[in-house]
Amino acid sequence: MTRTLLLACALTTLLSAWGASAARAGHPTDLGGHAHTVADRWSARFAQVTPWHANYYYTQAGRPVALVVPPTANMRARWSWGVAQNEIGPIHHRFARPYPGYGDAGPSGYFAPTPYWPSHTDQFGVYYVRGPWE
Repeated sequence: MTRTLLLACALTTLLSAWGASAARAGHPTDLGGHAHTVADRWSARFAQVTPWHANYYYTQAGRPVALVVPPTANMRARWSWGVAQNEIGPIHHRFARPYPGYGDAGPSGYFAPTPYWPSHTDQFGVYYVRGPWE
């Protein structure tokens, strides 16, 4: 019962964050490949030096899973149970092809499974990644 309730809360959180997007017309880059806004440039730089996932894997997949959201989505909600640690933050990483396989993250032993009583949405192993424009 508790696990079902937690999964329902996580799904509601994911769906609400997916719907909360700032619509923007057109491609975010000009012909030179440079981002139009300061936020796009900052996100591109941040994504180059940080992983797209946290330290947990999605239990059914055995590795972190990317939840691809529309390319116009730019913010995400992260929820915590108990102590108020809820935050709204930018989605930095963008999904791109070709995907080089499972990556160099090593075996799933480097990631922790979802705890029996998760206390944060990051612990479910599903992380937001913005979709491609093409």
